Amino acid sequence: MTRVVVMGLGRFGGGASAARWFAQQGADVVATDLADEAKLGETIAALAELPITYRLGRHDEEDFARADVVVVNPAVPFDHPLVAHARSHGARVVTELGLTLQQLPGPVLAITGTNGKSTTATLAAAMLEASGRTVELGGNIGRSLLHACAGMRPDTVAVLEISSFQLAWLEHDGLAPQVGIVTNVTGDHLDRHPTMEHYVAAKRKLARAVPAGGLLLLPRHDPVASTFADGAAARVAWFDEEEPADLTGLLSGLRLAGRHNRANAAAAAYAALELGATPEGCAAGAAACEPLPHRLERVAELRGVLCVNDSVCTTPVAAAAAVRSFTQPVVLLTGGRDKGLDRGPLLEAARTAKKVVAYGETGPEIARLVPGALQADNLEEAFRMGLVQAASGDVFLLSPGFSSYDQFPGFDVRGRRFRELIEAEIAEDRPATR
Repeated sequence: MTRVVVMGLGRFGGGASAARWFAQQGADVVATDLADEAKLGETIAALAELPITYRLGRHDEEDFARADVVVVNPAVPFDHPLVAHARSHGARVVTELGLTLQQLPGPVLAITGTNGKSTTATLAAAMLEASGRTVELGGNIGRSLLHACAGMRPDTVAVLEISSFQLAWLEHDGLAPQVGIVTNVTGDHLDRHPTMEHYVAAKRKLARAVPAGGLLLLPRHDPVASTFADGAAARVAWFDEEEPADLTGLLSGLRLAGRHNRANAAAAAYAALELGATPEGCAAGAAACEPLPHRLERVAELRGVLCVNDSVCTTPVAAAAAVRSFTQPVVLLTGGRDKGLDRGPLLEAARTAKKVVAYGETGPEIARLVPGALQADNLEEAFRMGLVQAASGDVFLLSPGFSSYDQFPGFDVRGRRFRELIEAEIAEDRPATR
């Protein structure tokens, strides 16, 4: 019996999917995670019918020494000694994404980049579906396709969002997408990647993986990603933040704010057309897509103020793009945990905002560097301070520019808290009823 260690059940389903898949194959599966049962209760409950052994709150070296296969979660550090220990004892190290790629029967559209991956993937899938193609959307967007592979046909298009962590761990040659998109490459995750060069090399893996005969789409306006054309085997096409002449009319119904989202939509349209979409389908798909949760998401109007949740924004560059997405005056909530990135783009854009409220670990420095900025200890206090500054016709924007881990376990939890604060204010404004 094959002995499998799944290292990291994680929060987004990949580890759990791999554990389920191997258990259903008859393997002896050990799922190990530093989180305890209280944090992983929902995941464990979903796997309750399967014969899986759990090591929670710790990892045991003996499990790795005995393993034939180790499935690493992308969140596992690249130099983790237990992974090296397993390799030294002959284990094969794989990822959930790698397993999925080996099973996919049809064409693959693979998308990576620092920002815009999820939006571009969602747009491309919508355009293909509106054109009558069968599509499965998954990967880093939060849905594993490992179990969906068995039901796919050879003409099913798999649209995969792939993170730098997934790419860095990917060691086999199963990644050979018919179309690849790199949305952009700016500094990020330098708290995990040892150097910027390591991060860029991970992103470049996707560009190198698209084979001859495939299509690689790159952003002309990005000084790093544009260099990925060098040495590419695939045909290279370009997109940028300006409306491409050959897509005129296809993106006229796009409801996503910001020039960066026009670039995302252009990349998605080129990819979809390459994979059999129709111009009419691209136009319909673009018009149907609403902002994804926590991505310039228009939550509500509160006393004439448009409240926008951009909690997914964890880099200064992305925060700057968010501020520039609006012509109205912006009251900006920003701050969180530093990831070692250049703050210049955020500081420059913040100086154009009507008012900035900086909070969290980076709050004191941001408040010191932006003239007139206010400082708060936490998101709740920042919300109250910022709302006082916003007038009818303004945009009240949560676009932190930093990670959430100083106060929240993830950007999604931070975004939901912002929504809750808005909803509570709206509830207070409603007249009492008998």
